[in-house]
Amino acid sequence: MSENIKGVKDFYNKTASEWADKWYQDETMLPLLKKFVELFEIKPRILDAGCGTGYESMRLANLGAEVVGIDISEESINISRMKNPNCHFEVVDCKCLDTRLGVFDGIVALALIVHLEDCDIKTVFENFKNVLKPQGLVFIAFVEGDGYNEKRSLVEIDGEKYNRAFYLHKPDRIIELAQESGLKYYDEWFLDEPMGQWKYLVFQA
Repeated sequence: MSENIKGVKDFYNKTASEWADKWYQDETMLPLLKKFVELFEIKPRILDAGCGTGYESMRLANLGAEVVGIDISEESINISRMKNPNCHFEVVDCKCLDTRLGVFDGIVALALIVHLEDCDIKTVFENFKNVLKPQGLVFIAFVEGDGYNEKRSLVEIDGEKYNRAFYLHKPDRIIELAQESGLKYYDEWFLDEPMGQWKYLVFQA
């Protein structure tokens, strides 16, 4: 067995097809995505940040949004492009996001910040603010808790070890980091059937 531990991008490149198989069929997030799109008066241009294999990009597009998806996993982006020719996808790290893809009415970042520490979350939030139109909205999902979670992070697949760097976050701290980055708290949303400790917050530029 290799002693090298692969990281987040390697993990999602390895498992991209499995995520696609599961989540293209799973509409758990559809009610909240619909609620988000309905906040905009006209067809919104939405960034799906950390889009994975594009399953929520598909739903956003089906709800009437113009969608741009970004992710660090090349294999995930390949699947996204194949399954969603009506959306635009690029391999981009949210920590390096700038206006090259244009500006957006809204940003959806579901399960993105579970892979980020505080310092990187602030960078990403600042980048979100910079690519949002005035009064633009950000919808994020994360798991409530405190710090690095070894059980969720360390996995072994086909004899290879991976650390997908899974972090739990306190809502008050996420709100604080967002406000420091120019994003004000807008609302907290809930699913009819909650998924464990997942939290759903909306911010406004």
